[in-house]
This record gives sequence, structure tokens and C-alpha cells, in this order.
Amino acid sequence: MKKKSYLKLLIIFVLLGGGVYWYYNSIAIWGTSENGMWKATYKKNQDQYVEKGWTGTLKQKSGDKVTVEDITITDNNKTLMSVGDFEEGIAEDGEETVLYPFSAEFYGGDGPKKGHIYKVHVTWKDKGKSHTDSFRLK
Repeated sequence: MKKKSYLKLLIIFVLLGGGVYWYYNSIAIWGTSENGMWKATYKKNQDQYVEKGWTGTLKQKSGDKVTVEDITITDNNKTLMSVGDFEEGIAEDGEETVLYPFSAEFYGGDGPKKGHIYKVHVTWKDKGKSHTDSFRLK
């Protein structure tokens, strides 16, 4: 009898965990650069006091001190947004930018469409040399 109770409890937890996983995947896409230096998330804005839509974050995962020159997000190779000239601090709209290690938030607009390919392109400079890392959000 005890085994059946444990089995029922296990099934309930698996279903709840699957529901949470499905829900989060329906409101966010994310990706990490191939070199592991950058992680981006694009998610549905759940804050009722902020403009509706989707917001993005980009975070530097490595400890190297670099200068980010530009962040571009594309949808099927068409530019959705591009931002540069970063200054550390909190903007009027509440978006926060930290220069080292780099972390930035940005308003992205509408949510992702099924079948579209979304990519983040980060152009950064290290020791006077420019680099661009591009990676897909899934």
C-alpha cells in the first residue's frame, strides 16, 4: 500500500515539474555563446508596472575585462534591435547596465514567433582588437 502512495506522489511531482518547465519555456528563450563568454535571455515581461512586451538581458560569464561595443538581436537575419555606447548605471526606464563584468538589460518588443531563428551578436573589444560572437536563442 505504501508503494502506491509513493508512486502517486512521484507522478504528481513529475507532472508539476513538467508543467513548470513547459510554462517557463513558453515565456523565455535563451542561449550561450560558443566560447562560453556570453549568456543572453529574452523573456516575457511579467512586471505589471513596466511596459508590456519582452525584455532581454546579456551577461558576461568570463572574468576578462572587455569593452562591449554593440549588441544586435536578429530575427531571421533581420535586425530587431541594435544598441551601443554603454554607460554604467540605471536608465530612466529601470534598465541597468554594468560594465565589468558586462551585464545589460534592454526592451525587446514582441515575443518570438514559431519557426523564426533569433540570434544575438555581441561586438566587443579586448586589448585593442574587436571580436564578434554570434549565437542562437532557443
